[in-house]
Amino acid sequence: MTLIGNDEARAWLGRALQSGRLAHAYLITGPRSVGKRTFALEIAQALNCQAPDVADRPDHTCHDCRLIQRGVHPDVRVVRRAPERRLISMRPSAAPGPAREYADNVQFIQADAQLRPVMGRVKAYIIVNAEELAEDAGNRLLKTIEEPPPFVVFLLTAVERGAVLPTIASRCQEIRLRPAPRAELAKALVASGTAPERAHQLAALAGGRVGWAVSAARDTAIFEQQQIYARQLVEALSGSRLERLLRARALSERWTVQPETVRETLRVWMSWWRDVLLVQLGLFSRIVHLEEAEQTAIRNTAEQVDRATARKAAADIQQTLADLDTNVNSRLALDLLLLRLPGVR
Repeated sequence: MTLIGNDEARAWLGRALQSGRLAHAYLITGPRSVGKRTFALEIAQALNCQAPDVADRPDHTCHDCRLIQRGVHPDVRVVRRAPERRLISMRPSAAPGPAREYADNVQFIQADAQLRPVMGRVKAYIIVNAEELAEDAGNRLLKTIEEPPPFVVFLLTAVERGAVLPTIASRCQEIRLRPAPRAELAKALVASGTAPERAHQLAALAGGRVGWAVSAARDTAIFEQQQIYARQLVEALSGSRLERLLRARALSERWTVQPETVRETLRVWMSWWRDVLLVQLGLFSRIVHLEEAEQTAIRNTAEQVDRATARKAAADIQQTLADLDTNVNSRLALDLLLLRLPGVR
């Protein structure tokens, strides 16, 4: 599934290819799972596509395009943080690890970027979640990003420009991606073989995140996990002080080993409170939690708390997410959050 709901970005790529005026470094920003990595790969494909007519690039069918899509093109390298590391480091890990289709360090880039492409026209370095670059890794990259050879392009992705090291961000042109509209995303899921009812549910829950919707359509466990997160919130709202603290402790312990799982839990909780507000405002068609049991719990909560309380609950969750990403004490932040959430019978 290609980029959805970002016609401006696709139009920019077409104009840039036609004019031949491309920068040496781009920073693709947007919400998590909105399609930033997909678009970076599409740019790399377009730059190396063999289609005779520039207007047809990328055609997704030529040899170079297919190799890039499979992650095995010799001139397109992906760099991202390894699961066992907190940041994208300058040097590879000293301990042997499993073979991966990506690099977890940037040390190789400076020398590799001086070598001409093996197969394509352009060498592309795709750095996923560039906000996770360690400072020394960013400093190592800086010189190469400032003055790369003419056949090299850097494609960085990040949620926000401000989260990337300023010295790196200032050398890149930003391309901002927007969340996909719900109707367009549902239509695309149906076209890819998802049952219409499930496609509607996934498009609603995705909040415009194409990557999440596609993954959830392929793996039902992802959708079921979202329902578990919502049930955990409902249980916490009706639970005792001790039960809330136990839930906070479990989340805190998970944060140390699986931070993205905790982020997704809090995102689900935030969307759940948003639905409570929408029900209170009579905007039922805009809620995203469509399972009958979830809607019953949401309506029950909407009747028991006022709008100000629901709005504060959503804001508290959003603030906790921000605090966790700035390395506050996770146990304290999550304890405070669970204890502040209103009680619901």
